[in-house]
Amino acid sequence: MTQIYVNRSGSNKNRLIPFLLVLLVILTIGFTFWVRARNTPIASPPPESLAVLVEHPAEAAQPQATAAPATSLPNYSLQQIEAMVAEGELEKAREAAIERLSAIQNAAERAQTEQLLGDLNIRMVFSRAPMQEKVTHIVVPGNTLGGLAQKYGTTKELIAISNGLQNNIIRVGKSLVILQGQFSAVVDKSSNEMELRLNDRFFKRYQVGTGTDSSTPVGDYVITLRLRHPVWYRPDGESFAYGHPENLLGTHYLKLNTPGIGLHGTWAPETIGSQSSAGCVRFQNEMIEELYKILPEGTKVQIVD
Repeated sequence: MTQIYVNRSGSNKNRLIPFLLVLLVILTIGFTFWVRARNTPIASPPPESLAVLVEHPAEAAQPQATAAPATSLPNYSLQQIEAMVAEGELEKAREAAIERLSAIQNAAERAQTEQLLGDLNIRMVFSRAPMQEKVTHIVVPGNTLGGLAQKYGTTKELIAISNGLQNNIIRVGKSLVILQGQFSAVVDKSSNEMELRLNDRFFKRYQVGTGTDSSTPVGDYVITLRLRHPVWYRPDGESFAYGHPENLLGTHYLKLNTPGIGLHGTWAPETIGSQSSAGCVRFQNEMIEELYKILPEGTKVQIVD
């Protein structure tokens, strides 16, 4: 009996072991698939733009029309710039006007903007108003207006006016604001205008008179002499002092480095805007006075047809 019992127990064990091995393999495979399923990201639905491409391939393939380039428009209107000036924001107004001038093409609007900017520039250079072209100078012993004008490339008249000086005396320790920039001018004989520039940016436009029969010579010149109340030497050699009825030079004269040619005033303002001089460039007296105060010797003047 004992022998029979032992044999049966061994037989049952032999049958159970393969079953357990098979079950273990099944569980291992199932666990492996479960782990992979958890680590595999769920695919996101295609973005809307991609779905459209898939659903409507013919439409997507059509090229889109290119948008027309935007027209460059100024950021500020004349009214806004004038409001800045009225509020005393001169630097901001000036930069806004320069920006506007570079953006507009309409001739009438350009003329209005140039007029506003030119008046503003003159107002600023003839005062202590801040400008990016101005520097501050503290007077030290030995300084003179003439010396400072030469050092900074300006005129002693402009230093005096912009700082409210009543005479040529400057005291040690006084703070002066001085314009430090390079003026240049272009005289256009075809329009009888002169464009004044400061550091190659528009400064002001002037109406002028030029020589009859286009006698004003074209070329590149510089101012070599500045005269207040000039004497006029007629071509025949006779001279006429300032104030004489025959003196045609007006109140001021800026001589160019070519014989007999310069920028000057006139006692006949009705001739401005036409070819009416003997070859020089004429200005209204108040305009040549303005230029006399701000243009130093060495200023470049180009005359074009």
